[in-house]
Amino acid sequence: MPPLSNQRWEAFARAISRGESGAAAYRGTYHTTGNAAEVNGSKLLRNAKVAERIAELKGRLCEKTLIDVEFLTNELLENARLARQARQFAAVTSSLALVAKLHGLIVDKQESVISHRPAPLPTKLLELSESEWVAQFSRASGPMPALTERAKKLTAERRKLNGHAHAKAPVISFDADEVERAPSRPGEIDLG
Repeated sequence: MPPLSNQRWEAFARAISRGESGAAAYRGTYHTTGNAAEVNGSKLLRNAKVAERIAELKGRLCEKTLIDVEFLTNELLENARLARQARQFAAVTSSLALVAKLHGLIVDKQESVISHRPAPLPTKLLELSESEWVAQFSRASGPMPALTERAKKLTAERRKLNGHAHAKAPVISFDADEVERAPSRPGEIDLG
């Protein structure tokens, strides 16, 4: 069948044969938007000439892509037979290896090792050694150890606040060295 005389119908049929939906093909061909593309695309798909042209175009595409496992297997086995006759045994081996891979008898495995190490935390107070990190984040059951004495105090204060609805904010005392290193603005974190 020759191409359709209506160039837009031909463009629509080609778009459908490439796998586009009726609405998308109509939208691309006629440059429309909204519900009109869905309605008119559906109508055009029911047109006998357009449907016949789509079937022909899809048939051509199927013929072009008729390479399957059976075809490849036969070609590789023929290559192996010809290579054996020519006494090219490396080519025989590679052809047979490709046949085996094609049928899933040989699977290439690749191993990648990823090691997870503790990441540095933003403050000096909560930095963990590797053993502390493993103890804190391992999947083992049982209680997890507290990180530092300060963390123990803060956890106790939080528990007190959660138990009492109108409790005051915790009072944390600092020694003179910590006050000098304290952030100048609230919300700052000392990374030094």
